[in-house]
Amino acid sequence: MGNFLKLIAFMALSMAMLYARAADTGAEILDPWVQAAPPSVKVLAAYMEIKNNGKKPLHLVSITSSDFGQVEIHRSVMHGNMVHMEQQKELVVPPNGSVTLKPGESHLMLMKPRKTLNSGDKVPMVLFFKNGEKISIAATVRSGQAEEASARQHGDHSGHKGH
Repeated sequence: MGNFLKLIAFMALSMAMLYARAADTGAEILDPWVQAAPPSVKVLAAYMEIKNNGKKPLHLVSITSSDFGQVEIHRSVMHGNMVHMEQQKELVVPPNGSVTLKPGESHLMLMKPRKTLNSGDKVPMVLFFKNGEKISIAATVRSGQAEEASARQHGDHSGHKGH
């Protein structure tokens, strides 16, 4: 019976360590959405809040979507009177903090659409983090007040090859 109790204790300790690791590295995605646009628009933007529940920075390094041929992390920057997009290699979310992707600031660029999206549709995405964590989400396509900001924001993609 002694070995059985040792096995139970080992399993309990292992589960506690696994839970602590998950709590230390866990990312949480809040309110993911994609800005609706006319079917002729070939570049859309996705927004969300990425929350880091851990004690170490999280590094979002790539995103995929079955609805788009290419997804990149971008941020909007002013150069003179023009807004330009700058591709980012990664997005760092501070420990016990969050980063909000929103119109006019950091966002995900969804390029090479594979289908027409309508308001209310869900866009599947997988977010990949440097620590090996990956999170599958479904972003809701929304129309409304952010369309004007999005149209202004995506006015110049001169710094991007192929789009």
